[in-house]
Order: sequence, then structure tokens, then C-alpha cells
Amino acid sequence: MVATPSKLVSVAVLIAACLATKAQASSIDFNPTMPVPDIVPLNDEHPALGALPPSGELMTPIVPTDPNAAVAETLEIKNTSAVELPGNNQTHRSLEASSNDVKRLETYFGQKLERNFDVLSTKLRQGAFDPIPWPSSYWPVYQDSINARWRQGEASPAEKYARAFGLNVKSFMDGVSRNNGIDSQAGSRQCTSNNECGSSACAKREGRNTGYCIPRWFGICHAWAPAAILEPEPKCSVVKNGVTFRPFDVKALITAVYDGAQIDTVFTGARFNGPDEPADLDKYGRYTDAARRDLGAGFFHLAVTNIMGKFKKSFVVDVTAGSEVWNQPVRSYEVTQMRLVDPASASRQLFGTDQYPFNPAMKYLAYTTMRFKWIVEGGEDGALIPGRADVYTRQADYEYLLELDENKNVIGGEWLRKSRYEHPDFLWFATARPSENTVTRIGLSAKEVRALVEASSACKPLDPNPAPQPTTTRSPVPPSPTTRRPVPQTSAPPALTPAPTQPRPQTFCSYFSNKYTCRFWIWCGWDYDNNVCYKRW
Repeated sequence: MVATPSKLVSVAVLIAACLATKAQASSIDFNPTMPVPDIVPLNDEHPALGALPPSGELMTPIVPTDPNAAVAETLEIKNTSAVELPGNNQTHRSLEASSNDVKRLETYFGQKLERNFDVLSTKLRQGAFDPIPWPSSYWPVYQDSINARWRQGEASPAEKYARAFGLNVKSFMDGVSRNNGIDSQAGSRQCTSNNECGSSACAKREGRNTGYCIPRWFGICHAWAPAAILEPEPKCSVVKNGVTFRPFDVKALITAVYDGAQIDTVFTGARFNGPDEPADLDKYGRYTDAARRDLGAGFFHLAVTNIMGKFKKSFVVDVTAGSEVWNQPVRSYEVTQMRLVDPASASRQLFGTDQYPFNPAMKYLAYTTMRFKWIVEGGEDGALIPGRADVYTRQADYEYLLELDENKNVIGGEWLRKSRYEHPDFLWFATARPSENTVTRIGLSAKEVRALVEASSACKPLDPNPAPQPTTTRSPVPPSPTTRRPVPQTSAPPALTPAPTQPRPQTFCSYFSNKYTCRFWIWCGWDYDNNVCYKRW
């Protein structure tokens, strides 16, 4: 018998289908993961680091070979209008299989995750973390981290800490810069102005004529996010040895403690390290780079509903799928739709195929939408939670299919429409707060800083007889922007008031445009009566 091309194609399809059918693992088992242990310390090698990761195997995602992918490649798309595709080339990656992230979560919580559709669609449809995580800065590297003087006429959080606790101010600030600030990027391109740095900033330490080109997204958001979840919000000013710490100063210090304490974390998903362009897509409009396609929709739904809905914990997500990392603490979720749909009809409508392309083990499909809310950075001082929580809350409506087995347990999923490109990159959480005996590499004592946090949160004096606040010894500088959103800078409540007061706006505000499109700072003089920016520079 002669093997004609049509017969060869038929045989190939049959073989692919047989291979996929024999696969015992669910599609969640083939989601990319990072080669880290179940418990990983939050340090410079952590996948959530708010900067470019160090080179090495640790930051290379593990992408298991998915035997189900063969079926999707052989199916013909008959309804081309179902898939909007810009026509990019296809590439594929496959490595050895690894332990999946579902098992990682189950190991930590000590029990199985809830996977059943009937339970997920009724008992775990919504969840919210209480208390709401508090907003603060990500203390950008290009602004020299907590060395930045955020309030006109006052010392920086680092200066205040050194003075209050008897440290050499210059040595302490040099250590901050060397580890988290401008000097940490001494290997980057040298510069004298922003014009030499493209979209990055030419960052210079005070008194220097030259600096380094530093991406504006570099910072310690990976420390602020877990601190905002696990620590009470600083609300009032406190005085230590004659030095006044405003709530925003205290937030800076506890954030820096989390950066240097190497706390234990549970990390899931895979960090996408770029490049962002070209964004290669397969014929279904999905990213071909699996590390950019994750978090998988099925795992995302299980993780969110179980961590927050079942176990009542918050967690951190990198909310964008691109190479930049923006760690955000999660506030709440709500499953707005979750219903079973006919697989054939859904496949024709969404993928243009007569059968579901991605997981032959699927027996049921559930169309699902989720409203997902997180807290963003802010430069406002004072008590923000709960009164101003909504100002710093952002949300996304995610759309996806959940793949179910014969018992209606979730075994996988696929992002739909714009959610294919706009969904979280990875998800993680800290397992505990820093121990009180921690002293970070820059010299911050967790015990000393936590005393500031507790006094500020309770609006109680730290010192029985506080001395007058000393005059700052350095010339004042304009406040530096510490937020990516349009939030007015405000004054703190008076020191040691019994309860925080509503902050009053200052002259300056900062505006940062939508982070999905661009990242350019605009400074303005703000007319609060008319709510307009009357001068930009």
C-alpha cells in the first residue's frame, strides 16, 4: 500500500491523539515552574526580585513537555474569525517535567486544594483579605531607595533611622545605596543626563555629577508587598531620641527590613525575563513562550480561590505578563461567572475548531470570569486603610475556560481574549514575618523597626519623654515621586495624635501614566480647587 500524504496526516493525528490520551497528568502539571524549593528565602536570587534577575540557572523557568500539545497543532481552524492573530512565527520550548505548583501549595497548607467545580462555584466564589494591605512606595533604585527625601525640608527615612539609633549617617546611607540604591547599579552604563538613558533614568547620588542608567521599575516592591500584608499599617508620627518618624518613614523602614531579612516564601508560576518583543504567538493567539503564557488559568483559579477563599490568606502577584516585575498585594476576588458550556460549541466560537484543542482529558468545560483586586503603590503619608483603600485599589476582569475531568475537578484551563496577554505572571506569599533578632545587611534592626511600626500603628508614644525634633542639617530638596499613579502628596497627621487625621494636600503631586503603555514621570503643580495640573516639567 502506498502511503499518500493524506494518509500520513491521518496517521499523525491518530498517533498524537493516542499519545495525549495516555497522558495521566493533567494540563496543570505542564505549567512552567521555577527551579526553587518548596520554601524559598526572599533574597537577591528570589524570582520575585523587583529588578533584573541575576544570571544563572535559578532564573531559568522549567517548562515541562506537554504531550497534549500535539493535538492542538494538528487541528484545523475552520472559523478564522474566532482567533485574532497578528501573524507571528511559532516557537516551542520543552524541558524535563518538574514538581507542579499545586503540590507545592498542598505541601505548605498540609491538605489538598479544593478542585471540585460544584464547591468552587458555590462556597468559594469570593474572598477578601482583612485587614486590607496598605499602600506605600516601592522605593525605586534610581531614587536611591530609602535614602530618598520624600518630604520637602526633612531627612530621608534612612537618615532618620541612623540619627535616632546612633549610627553613622553617611556610612548607613552608603550601605543603603550600595545594596538597594544607585550604587547597587555601579556596573550599569554611566551617564550625566536622562537623554543618555532611553526610557531609564540617569540616577545620581547627591553631590555627584555622573550617575548610572537605571530602569525606573527597579525597586523593592518584592519587600513592600509582603510587609503590607503581614504588618499593621503605620498611621501616626512617632518620636525616637528626638527624631520624628512619619508613617511614610516607618513604612519605608519596615519595607527595607523585609528586603533584607530573607524571610521564607512559597513561590508559584514562572518569571518571564523577556524579551517583550517580538511577542510570538501560536495559531490560537497564545504566547508561544510558556513562561510568558503562565500563570495557567486553571492553576490561577485554584490558587486564588484556595489561598484567599479557603485558607483566608492574602498573597502577592506580578500583575503583568511582561518582563518588568510589579509585585502587588492582593485585596480580594469575586467569581462573577462560572458555568458549564458545551465543549464543541465553545471551541468553534473561541478557537475556530470542531473540538477542544488543548486537553483531551477534559470531560467538561466551565466558562469563568473573575474580578480580581490588588493594592498599588502610593506616595501619600498618614493612615490610608480603610478610609482611602479604594483610591489605591486596582482591578482586572479575567476571562478563561476551566478544564474539568469526569468528576468535575479542575485539571487545567485556558485564558481567553485579552486575558491571554493581561494576566498575572507569578504568584507567591511570605510564610512568616521577620524574626525580631534579624539585623539586615544594611544594618536595620527588625526589633527596633517593629517598635516604630507598633507605636505608629497604635498612635502611642514610643519615648516616655520625647525630645524636640532637631533641625535637619542638609539643604531641603523637592520631594521625589514614589508612585506610578495619580496620587497627591499629603502631610502626615500631627505627631503622637490619639487618632490619625485626614491628610491635607501639599503643592506637588506626581502622575504616572498607565503602566501597560508607558512609564514616564510627569511633575506638576496641582490646583486642588479645579483638580488640574497648572504647570508641568
